Amino acid sequence: MVSEKSVRTKPFYKTILFRWLIGGLGVLLVLVYVSVSVYGAITLTTSTTHNAQDLEPNTPTMPYENVTFKTSDKAQLTMRGWWIPRENSRRVLIMVHAKDGTRTFLLPVSQRLWQEGFNILLYDTRGQGQSEGDHYSFGWYEKYDVVGAVNFVKSKGFQPSSIGAVGWSMGAATTLLAMAETPDIKAGLAESSFGNLDRVFQGQFSSNTGLPDFFYPGIRAAAGLLFGFEVLQTNPEKVFPKLGDRKVFLIHGEKDQVVPVSEFYRLIEAGGANVAENWLVPSTEHVRSFQNYPDEYIKRAVAFFNRELS
Repeated sequence: MVSEKSVRTKPFYKTILFRWLIGGLGVLLVLVYVSVSVYGAITLTTSTTHNAQDLEPNTPTMPYENVTFKTSDKAQLTMRGWWIPRENSRRVLIMVHAKDGTRTFLLPVSQRLWQEGFNILLYDTRGQGQSEGDHYSFGWYEKYDVVGAVNFVKSKGFQPSSIGAVGWSMGAATTLLAMAETPDIKAGLAESSFGNLDRVFQGQFSSNTGLPDFFYPGIRAAAGLLFGFEVLQTNPEKVFPKLGDRKVFLIHGEKDQVVPVSEFYRLIEAGGANVAENWLVPSTEHVRSFQNYPDEYIKRAVAFFNRELS
C-alpha cells in the first residue's frame, strides 16, 4: 500500500521546470535590454545627412574652393568642405554645424561674416554630409575635426591669434571642447551649447525616445563600448580652466526646447572671466538667433571677433 506521503508532488515553483522557465525569462529580458541599448546607441549616433550628395554653396558672390583635410586623431578621417577666402584679410572663422546637418547649415551666417571681412572655412563634421566616418558623438570626437580644421587654416599661413570658431548646438559644444584641445583657437562663439551632455540626455530621454528611463544607462554604455563615445565625459562646462585668457561668446535662445536654457546659465557660471559676452535671445527657439535677429547677430559677432582676433 502506497502512503499519502509518497505520492505528494512538489509545488510547481520548486520544480526544475519552473526554475528553467524563470532562468529563460531572465535571459530573454537581458537580451531585450541589450538589443534595445545597442539599437538606441546606433540610432543616437547616426546622422540623417550621412553621405549627402550634391552640396553646393549657391552663393555666387563668394569665391569658394572645395577642400579636404584630415582630423587630428588617430582615425585620420577626411573632412570635406569649402574654403571661402576674403582678399586682404588675415582673420579666419571655422564654422561648425549642428547634428543632422551639413556645411550648408551655416552658409547664410557665413556669407554675412565673409562680407564683414573674414575668411571662412565650412566643412561637414565626421559621419555627416560628405565627410568620412559612420557616426557622430556630440563633440566627443568632433573636437578632433576642429583641430584638423585649425591645422588646415594654419597651413594657409594664418596665425593662431587670428583664428576663431563659430559653432551651433552640437557644433557649439564641439567648439568649446576643441578650444581645450588646442591653444590655436583664439576665440569662440557658441550658440545653444550644452554644459553637460549626460544631464541633458537624462532630462529628455523619455520624451525624445518614448522609452522608459531605465534603458538610458544601457544605451549610454553601448555607445561607449561600440563607438568609444564617452557621454559622461562630454562636458564643455569643464573646459574653461584650459583656456587661459582666451574668450568665448555664449548665445542661447530664450525658448530653446532642445538644449534647456539652464545649460546656458551653467556655462556662464563655469566660464567666469572666459565668457566675454553672453546673449539670451528673446522669443527664440533652438539655433534660430541669426534667423530671428540677423543684423543684431552679425553686429555682436563681428564686434566680438574684431576685438579678440588680431
